[in-house]
Amino acid sequence: MIDGFFHIAFTGTAGSGFGVLVLREGNIAGVDVAGVVYDGTYKENLESGQIDLHVNVAAPAGVAPVQTGVPVATTVNYPIDATLVLEDLTSDNPILLPTPLGPVNMIIKKIRDFP
Repeated sequence: MIDGFFHIAFTGTAGSGFGVLVLREGNIAGVDVAGVVYDGTYKENLESGQIDLHVNVAAPAGVAPVQTGVPVATTVNYPIDATLVLEDLTSDNPILLPTPLGPVNMIIKKIRDFP
């Protein structure tokens, strides 16, 4: 099972950041240092060694997204849909994620399992 607590570090063309994600029973919840909230779902496929993610990103007013560096006037919501290799969650390899605001390189690393 992939469930657990994860550290995320990410870089866009205009900045970088870090945060925490929790993956549990098909649900994703998290937040980053700028106050951006991540809420979504995932589906694990052990046969293919992949995980499908659907995450809604909510950047509050005043935050400058790492993709643009321009502070948003109001809360901006956008989806991220991606298929990752499960191995990417245990390595330090950057993952290129396309987003509606521009690409983001992300490293995701498991902190710990649930007790």
